[in-house]
Amino acid sequence: MIDAVLKLRQPMEPIATSVACELKPLHDVRAVIFDIYGTLVISGSGDVGSSVASDPATEFIESKQGDLSRRITRLHEVIQASNTQRQDAGCIKPEINIVDAWRQTLRDCGEADVLQSTSAVVRMAAQHEAISNPTWPMPGAAGLLAWLHEQPLRLGIVSNAQVFTPILVEDLVGGSLADAGFDLNLCVFSNRFLHAKPDPLLFDVLVAGLRRASIQPQQALYVGNDMLNDVYAAKQARLKTAWFAGDKRSCRSRQSDPRCSQLKPDLILTDLLQLRECIAVG
Repeated sequence: MIDAVLKLRQPMEPIATSVACELKPLHDVRAVIFDIYGTLVISGSGDVGSSVASDPATEFIESKQGDLSRRITRLHEVIQASNTQRQDAGCIKPEINIVDAWRQTLRDCGEADVLQSTSAVVRMAAQHEAISNPTWPMPGAAGLLAWLHEQPLRLGIVSNAQVFTPILVEDLVGGSLADAGFDLNLCVFSNRFLHAKPDPLLFDVLVAGLRRASIQPQQALYVGNDMLNDVYAAKQARLKTAWFAGDKRSCRSRQSDPRCSQLKPDLILTDLLQLRECIAVG
């Protein structure tokens, strides 16, 4: 149902940025936590579900399944309405469950026959995402994760995500998240909590998981491509931070945002494998 995000993709290479790397040894790191889109995988749109204004999935889905442009227009309306309704002081950045959004869209379009099959709805969501936000493994990601798995470190994820997101990492590592060394108690996906980065809730959940593992927030390093969603949000939770600036598509400096104008990550990476030089282990 969800493997369209793998089957429909094409090879991509990262586009170099003008950002210079800044590396240094980091001591007392006991956990490394990753973003996914734009960090572990190349992301055509830079983040999951972010390509709403211009949606290349429309033409593809029309060619495969008939005229679905009305569905996609309605989908965007459903997402926007949900986010507007839920955004308040208790939810700075709402997230939707994309499968639920597709169900509402199909209901509004009078297509109850599709709603009878959950697998059909999930498949439709995955196909739409595959074309709207094509992905490919980030160079160095598999090698870095394999190296980290050999170290006395906990691995985790905090990512804006949907039901089809974990399969991208499983494809990258060639197995399950647990088999690749990820602590599932340290894997936090936005669609499960209906809050998206930089909303602090996701990192609150992570920090609670770290503390249960007797790891303090400052003993964890968070790696992500977005200075607001990743570096700022992780620093607010007192984690060490590494800004990954290895692909122009998804490299987000956010300098116009006052929260980021003076923000300094602990590391700046332009190649994920550079991280091996910075983590003091043993």
